Amino acid sequence: MNNHHSSVCGLLLFFLIVCPDAAWSQQQWRNLQSDWLFEVMPQAISFSQKSGSPPVIRAFSDPEQEQLVGLVFTTPDIPPEEVGFSGPLHLLVGMDLEGVLTGTKVLYYTESYRSFRGDFVEDAGFTQQLTNKSIADAFRLGTDIDTISRATITSWALTRGVRNAARRVAEAYLINSEFSQTARNEISALETLAELDWSGLLDAGLVRQFTTELADRASLDIAVAYMGHGRLGDMLIGSRAYSNLERTLGEQAVEGNLLLLGLRGSTARLQQKRLALIQNETLFRPVQGSILFAGTGEDGKIAGKASLAVAMVMPDAVDPRDPFSLVYGTGIGLNPFASFDEVRYQLPADLSDFLYGSEYEGTTAVLTTAGSEPKHLWTLFCSILAGTLLLVATVHLRRKFKLGQ
Repeated sequence: MNNHHSSVCGLLLFFLIVCPDAAWSQQQWRNLQSDWLFEVMPQAISFSQKSGSPPVIRAFSDPEQEQLVGLVFTTPDIPPEEVGFSGPLHLLVGMDLEGVLTGTKVLYYTESYRSFRGDFVEDAGFTQQLTNKSIADAFRLGTDIDTISRATITSWALTRGVRNAARRVAEAYLINSEFSQTARNEISALETLAELDWSGLLDAGLVRQFTTELADRASLDIAVAYMGHGRLGDMLIGSRAYSNLERTLGEQAVEGNLLLLGLRGSTARLQQKRLALIQNETLFRPVQGSILFAGTGEDGKIAGKASLAVAMVMPDAVDPRDPFSLVYGTGIGLNPFASFDEVRYQLPADLSDFLYGSEYEGTTAVLTTAGSEPKHLWTLFCSILAGTLLLVATVHLRRKFKLGQ
């Protein structure tokens, strides 16, 4: 054995001897204690061995293990894991057959705060908030889940880790649940887009591209795609980058429809104040904090097609169901939009129907009917007018009759 290998082995041995609890605690998810299982699934009487893909422990309400009541699983078994401020978090989770969480236990996490705050996750009772939550819930910090004081990143990682792992388990095992049926419908609706490469997405209209000229003969290539759905985000930039983006949005309390901007060329010379949207001849500038880093284009469909990915939160006044333009101002002076380069964008019809179909079509149908059948509206107006005149006449006759008496 050479000196290098001897040094590595020596360090590992030292770590195991000096920090045996830390080394063992990182492996707790592999060596589960029976009382932990009952802690996250209190209605169970017995449990199976871990098996399946993803691996789960089946919980039963009888010793003979004939009546299944739920599933227990650990987040390290269901990658990608969410990472806290200083490292990964390992959780044990219980879920009933309706997709409702029955309990959550933190098995391992390492954060710098622990050195002076102790086990702040357990002390704050954070995981208790997750019990009885449906996996169909939003799991939004600050809305339906309180954040641990001064530990936003840890709070996010715990919440997101539990939610994502539980949803993956539900999709695999709870095939008759409402959530799984919805997930299958979403996957089916986006299946065609998921099978396309970047060129295919351009042909399908999900992605549009244009080039804007900067000073000194530099140029910036910009690709734009609608990213206002979680599965679209995972598909376009990868689950890790999209998770980080959602975390940033949550921390800044920013909400709205998302556009993905894939940048290539002189990306360092991008000026956010020159980005805007135009719809119905009205210019909408993004508010401060609504243009966010979304990765370096290493994963998802955008991989190799952009050197930088950013997300733009669309202004509320812009309706993504209708055509709009992404513009980059090229004007000189106080008005950067005195001139601009642009690309016209419209959601592909099938995707628009999937995202907004029933509500939008219903509204459009009412407006169309009202516009195409003016005779019906005129008849209704005449009926109301006639009824009002009859009521006035009746009151007038009654008063005249009383005066005559």
